[in-house]
Amino acid sequence: MRRASAKFRGIYGASPLHALLGTSSLAIVAIAVRGWFDEPTVSLKYILFWFVGAILAHDMLLLPLYSAVDRLATIRATRPAPPGEPPPRRSPGWVFVRVPLLLSGLLLLVFGPEILQLGNSDSTFHVASGQHQHVYMARYLMIVAVLFALAALLYTLRALRGRRA
Repeated sequence: MRRASAKFRGIYGASPLHALLGTSSLAIVAIAVRGWFDEPTVSLKYILFWFVGAILAHDMLLLPLYSAVDRLATIRATRPAPPGEPPPRRSPGWVFVRVPLLLSGLLLLVFGPEILQLGNSDSTFHVASGQHQHVYMARYLMIVAVLFALAALLYTLRALRGRRA
């Protein structure tokens, strides 16, 4: 079994699990795209507008913005040490803030209209989804709190393990 896995890895470049997960995610995307075209009111023009808009918004606005914020946050930690002094220890603290911040921003981007109760009225939203919009803000804040609490716990455990070593 290991020999076959090693041979597959040599040909494919990654494990068979990677190939399986990649193929299954492509299948899910294909099913979703096929579902778009099954709807009679969906126009290919609107789908293309959405994709082009998302690409432009990310590449022209969001990527430079979050790259600049990340650069500013880590610039102090990456400064070279003066001659004769030991290099400064890079604090891993920013890493433990970066991930929950990114995930909470992504959630806000995806579910922003529901969280902020924009768009459809609550009655229309309730008929379409069976949910009310007023619960989204509380759920979003709970998820963000859990993400940051987990990051703080991991940071604490990592710091304690570093002190023991």
